Order: sequence, then C-alpha cells, then structure tokens
Amino acid sequence: MITIPRIRRLDIAVLIGLLGLALWAPPVRSESFSEKLTRQLHNNAMRESQKALDRNLMVDEESIRASLPAGADRRMVLRTRASLYEKVADFPRAEADFAELLTLTRNDPSVYLDRGYFYMRRQRWADALADFTAGARIEPRKTAYPYAIGRVHAAMGEYERAIQSYNEAIRMDWQDGRSLLARAEAKINLERWADAKIDYDRALRSALRAPTDRFFAFLGRGYAALSTEDWEAAVADFDQALSIDEKAFSAIVWRAYANERRGRVDLAIEDYERAVAYDPADAATRTSLQRLRSK
Repeated sequence: MITIPRIRRLDIAVLIGLLGLALWAPPVRSESFSEKLTRQLHNNAMRESQKALDRNLMVDEESIRASLPAGADRRMVLRTRASLYEKVADFPRAEADFAELLTLTRNDPSVYLDRGYFYMRRQRWADALADFTAGARIEPRKTAYPYAIGRVHAAMGEYERAIQSYNEAIRMDWQDGRSLLARAEAKINLERWADAKIDYDRALRSALRAPTDRFFAFLGRGYAALSTEDWEAAVADFDQALSIDEKAFSAIVWRAYANERRGRVDLAIEDYERAVAYDPADAATRTSLQRLRSK
C-alpha cells in the first residue's frame, strides 16, 4: 500500500487555485493549430505544480477536502486528486484514483470522459477509445463522446475516421461549433480546402463564442484560402485572427506571404519584420524579409 505524505492545507489550496479549471479541461490531440496553445497552458500548469513538489509537498485527501466546497464527497476528492497527480506527473496515482472513482460511480459517463482524456494525454489511444465508447453507451445522445472519439482518431492521423465521428456529433447537434471546427481541421490535414472552408464558415456562424475557438477558426480558414491562392480572403481572415491574438506568429507570417503574393510588398515587409521581432531565431522568416528588402 502506498503511503501518501501529508500536505499543509494552505499549500494544497494554492496548488488547486493555480491549476484552476484547467484540471478538467480536455486537451486537444495532435500538433494542429489549437494544440500548441493547449500544450503551452498545460506546461505552465506543470511548472507551477512542480514548484509545489520542489517544496516537498504532496497531495492527501484531507487537505484536498478542506480546499473543496462544503459537502464535497469522496468522488469529488478523487476526481480532484487524480487531476492534481496528473499535473505533477504522478501518473500511476492519477490512474489509481480514476479506477477507484469508477468503482464508486460506474454509471457516471463523465468519469469515462475524464479518464479518456487522461489516457489521450498519455497517448494511450486504445484506452482512451474504450473509455469514450463506454461513456457513449451510457449517454448516447451527447455530442461529447463522438467528438472525443474523433479527437483520438485525429491524434492517430486517422483523419477520415475522425471525420466520421465528428459527423455523428454534428448529426446530433448541427450547431456543435467544436465538432465543426475539429472536422474542418481534419479536412485541412487531408488538403480538402473547400470542404474545410465550409465547416469553418458554419463554425463561425454557430455558438463558437470563446475567443480562442474563433481565433483558430479564422486562422484555419485563412490557411485554407492561402492554400488555394485566394490571397484577399486569406489576408482578411488573418486580420481577424490577429485582432484576437496580435502576437500569433503563424498568422503574421502567413499574412505576410499572402500580402507578398497579392502585390503588397510593403505590408509583407511590415509583417515579416514583426515576425522576426517575435522570433529572431526563425531562419525562414529572416530569409523572406531579406529577400523582399533586396528588391
């Protein structure tokens, strides 16, 4: 039996506060547009959590319970502790807490969803698929499960199968913005530019309210336009993306290229200069800037 050292209650409260809602946020799968941001947020949380461990702090049930709302039961404690263990890279203990949680709530589909995303983050694709499928059997009309299954297939590079899963989610809710956005990304990976643009259009007309989601919708649609040499449309979409995140390196570089191709070398130089300022080590961007300046 593993003995878990105690932690001061104040410290566990601080640790939970640092991680915040990210404890339950499902990350995205492979290195697509949105994953870079998700990975950065995850790494930030990991660093903060590791600082706590460096102070010889560990996680115990009593301290977690003291940090949760009054009346929190053991299920909430286990869910919180599993997330904390994952954030500090203690994966065996995290998995053990998920397993115990399932013995208490075997018919709770959200536990399968949470553990499925845990397995995804560990790149245990078969285990993730099994949990998402189990959740779908319990709650067959909820879009979260076919969406999650699609994310696993996309992470494995199986984009056609991912699209099939997203199709199922969209049949359940034709305005499911995240499934439309994910399906568009899968089509981008298959170089189905026109189909991807249709999904990005639909996603932007749906309840896609989060600024980050809208950013990636504009960025992806702009990339589709760039790939089909629709320079004006590409610039317009990158403008929209940069209005949400003005330091988005890819959007700046891609807009520079689109501006160059549509004959606005002056604007292209401005964007390349801006990109070099953000990332001086990017050799390709420096080369493009030097080439345009030499004309």
